[in-house]
Amino acid sequence: KRPPSIPGARLTSMADVRFAEMISKIAHELRSPLTSVKGFSSTLVKRWDKFTDEQRYQFVKTIHADAERMARVVSEVVDLARIEAGRLELHRSAAHLRSIAERAASNVASLVGSERVVISVSDDLSAWADTERLEHVLTNIVENAVKFSDDGPVEVSAHPTGEGMVEVAVADEGVGIAPDRLPAVFDGPAPRGGRTTPAGSGLGLYLSRRLVEAHGGTIGADSELGRGSTFTLSLPAQEGRGS
Repeated sequence: KRPPSIPGARLTSMADVRFAEMISKIAHELRSPLTSVKGFSSTLVKRWDKFTDEQRYQFVKTIHADAERMARVVSEVVDLARIEAGRLELHRSAAHLRSIAERAASNVASLVGSERVVISVSDDLSAWADTERLEHVLTNIVENAVKFSDDGPVEVSAHPTGEGMVEVAVADEGVGIAPDRLPAVFDGPAPRGGRTTPAGSGLGLYLSRRLVEAHGGTIGADSELGRGSTFTLSLPAQEGRGS
């Protein structure tokens, strides 16, 4: 016998399905750091006297890093909602690219392999961008690069294109992305049951694309299985470009 239907519970369109997948991915992005925060904080509360000062410091450092990660996810979800509603406001200025790259590297410092991040950006390069949003974009891409490469550098580089734009690239020597997956890495969460790839959940890269496009820029990726990936952002280098 078929169970009674619940009014409003059926997903009636692809948009509904995509929204449900998005919510699932957001929950996934928050669950891991939240579990870490709960575990480490509970251990400290129950067994404080069992640890040395250095051990306590490492626990608190991990809790802080995971709390920062959750805060970034929440901020990005809010931005995504604003983009979808057409209400995103960018606060542009001359965004110092080396400083932004350094903060992105710092944001992933708790990940195994984060010490492999190499920043090759000169001090005189800037983009005409919202500094906070650009930091979110670079953090997402650097995080993916670290997670999906076991060795070799993760290099963040940048250079002007000579056309009023500046390119920022993040290159790794990781597992790479399958050719049939590559065209869709910025399209959002894959359907349920889709294969896991270095694109991660898909949420961060989807938001990154939308933020870069809101700046009047572009984002793309080149990859080869077993050889690594390079993600490239093209952004206005001066006021008035891409607006």
